[in-house]
Amino acid sequence: MNCRNDIVTAPNPRQAVSYSAYFLNVLTGRKAAAEARLLATPEGWAAFVRVRRRVPSHFRQVRVRRASFPNAATAEVVAMVENGRAHHAMTFTFAATQHGWRLSHCELLDQSQSRHRL
Repeated sequence: MNCRNDIVTAPNPRQAVSYSAYFLNVLTGRKAAAEARLLATPEGWAAFVRVRRRVPSHFRQVRVRRASFPNAATAEVVAMVENGRAHHAMTFTFAATQHGWRLSHCELLDQSQSRHRL
């Protein structure tokens, strides 16, 4: 049998979507934030903390809407959060590391931000 340790496989794309759902559950209070920190880079965690400070304390619904993979090392996930009165889009960017996907950036988009159209 021929084993090579220098071959690195990209993490499963579904794992990035699962991690984004985990971060959404942290926002709703269903999951612990301490464990989520392990799934983020220092920059990603700082971005997530900024988002947590801006969100309402209770969400009626959170859901992943779309995931894309611009390259093998990047996953971008769009989610919707709803508090009963308003809907907001949220983006998660994950980077592939040797330990799997790690949150590298996230942002809560509000309605005052302009949309870029092609």
